[in-house]
Amino acid sequence: MILAMVRHGQTYYNASGKVQGRVNIPLNDKGKTQAKMLGQTIHASHLSFDRLMASPLSRALETAHIIAKEIGYERPILVNHQFVERDFYHLDGTSVETAMPLVRSHGYAFEDYETDVKLIERISNAVKNLYDDHAEERILLVAHSHVIKALMIYAHPDKYTFADFIGHVDVIFFDVNHEKISVLEHKKA
Repeated sequence: MILAMVRHGQTYYNASGKVQGRVNIPLNDKGKTQAKMLGQTIHASHLSFDRLMASPLSRALETAHIIAKEIGYERPILVNHQFVERDFYHLDGTSVETAMPLVRSHGYAFEDYETDVKLIERISNAVKNLYDDHAEERILLVAHSHVIKALMIYAHPDKYTFADFIGHVDVIFFDVNHEKISVLEHKKA
């Protein structure tokens, strides 16, 4: 299975430097433009996908719908709740400047906060479940920064960390098979 994971377009929270986690913030105008441009780039490069999926959060789902329109994808977009953003819990709504040093510190934990270990386990299991149902397919999945980083870390723990930057509408391609998950390419927007 080829899994192309896309980070959603920009939101007001992103633009103002706030952690949004599972807060359901829609795309801003720049985010809509980013999604449209990515869709046009995918179309122009003749990439095709068997399925288009998204996290249930509106910013990911809206990004997926805009991309679908640009690439002429006419099937339903599948919503996959397993790929919802990390639960930052008490850090939602705080400034990225304040929250990220905590999030990036090794072993950070707080009651009801989704730790690195739990997040990586959730996302790696979700991808394995996806593979069980779609082993021979090419899937475009619109998700979130920490979801994508979790899979990158699972695939190559010696190469990636949660401090790595994934821009809005960056596309990270993964090769998924029954034995392993590998990062193939990181296409920056």
